[in-house]
Amino acid sequence: MPHTQEQSQGDTAKHDSTASKPDSEKKDSTATAADAKPDAPKPKIIKTTKIIKRVLKKKLKSKRKSSDDKSGSGTSSVTSRSESVHGDEDNESEGLGGEVAATVLHIDRDEFLQAHRDLTTERHHAQILNNLLHRRLGEYYKKRKCEHVLKPYEGAVDLEEKYRQKLLVYNDMKMKAERELAEIKSRVSEVEEKYVARLDNANSKFDELQQLERQTGSGLIYSRKGKPMTDKTVERFLTLQRRKAEQANALCLRHIRARNAVSELEAIVKNLETLGPGLYVYQYEQLNIDNQNYNTKIEEREDELIKHRAKCTEHNQILAHIREKMHHTDEVIDFAECDLGDAEMDFFAAREELSSVKSRRNRLRWSLEDERLKAGLLTRKDLLRDFQASVDEVLKLEKKKKFLESQVGKTARNIREARKSFQVHTHPNAQKDSTKSESVQKLNQMPSTSK
Repeated sequence: MPHTQEQSQGDTAKHDSTASKPDSEKKDSTATAADAKPDAPKPKIIKTTKIIKRVLKKKLKSKRKSSDDKSGSGTSSVTSRSESVHGDEDNESEGLGGEVAATVLHIDRDEFLQAHRDLTTERHHAQILNNLLHRRLGEYYKKRKCEHVLKPYEGAVDLEEKYRQKLLVYNDMKMKAERELAEIKSRVSEVEEKYVARLDNANSKFDELQQLERQTGSGLIYSRKGKPMTDKTVERFLTLQRRKAEQANALCLRHIRARNAVSELEAIVKNLETLGPGLYVYQYEQLNIDNQNYNTKIEEREDELIKHRAKCTEHNQILAHIREKMHHTDEVIDFAECDLGDAEMDFFAAREELSSVKSRRNRLRWSLEDERLKAGLLTRKDLLRDFQASVDEVLKLEKKKKFLESQVGKTARNIREARKSFQVHTHPNAQKDSTKSESVQKLNQMPSTSK
């Protein structure tokens, strides 16, 4: 296949050179190509693998004829290239003595030119759009005052260096893995070669043994019958021997596989029995029994713990109730302390008022003493009572005196009237004497009334 790759590379180089020409030359070349190749077939790839050289040449000749009939004069250059390629491949097949790969390429130049034009125009439009978008991004970042985005990143060099180092490490690991795979493949191939060589040696030895047995058994004679042994019986015994050998080989393989499986199982059982260095399964079982005993003890202790937890919950509830009472009493004490503070304030205010009241009391006491001294008997109740009784008696006597005086006055008036009447009857001078006596009596009565 190297010649076909070089041919395809040359064709692509030619297409690139034709694409780099000016448009006028391109048009002329496309026109001539269209006139020269009106019926250009599609590319086909035909692979043939043969060992015999003659058969390969016959097939190549038939393919050349069919391609000449289809493509005509326009495809003569392509067929000549394919012939040269096939000739080179024939030479390689002769040198290798094995498989040969042949390819026939038919290229339509117009399609590739049109695709090149479309791709160039698309690239041009994409580049214009990219420049426009970059400009808009720059304006947007300038408006947003994000010019730091347009600046290069400070740690870009370090990051690139790290990335390169990681790529190198990855390449080293990849090469190492490839080398390991190559070594493994080489070892596998060596083992396969040894296996094939030993198998071929065993088969050849077995064939030699059977050939020797065939030669020795062809002239043998039965001891009982005395007849010679036929070739069919010898072949039958040999085929039976071959079958038995194959069965023995199969049984040996089964035995080896079973032995390997048994050894693996024994190793697994041993690994299972030996849990670790100095640790075995029977110790684990003993520990499991001890674990069960301890679990039963733990369950009993858990029952006791449940009882103790119930008691603890009850005590906790009691303590919570006591704490609530304590909080309530603390609140009551706080309120009582507040009331006590208020009472103390009232007490101090009352004490101050008491001092002022005492001073007022003393002043009043002193004034009362003065008034008592001034009052005299008013302060002594017994004397005041006697004085009141005497005053009442004086009043009674005064009333009685007035009553008696009124009676005396009446009697005196009666007497005077009687005297007047008597004097009138006796002599007139007696009237003057009566008037004088009345005036004297009035003068005598004046001091008594004043008293």
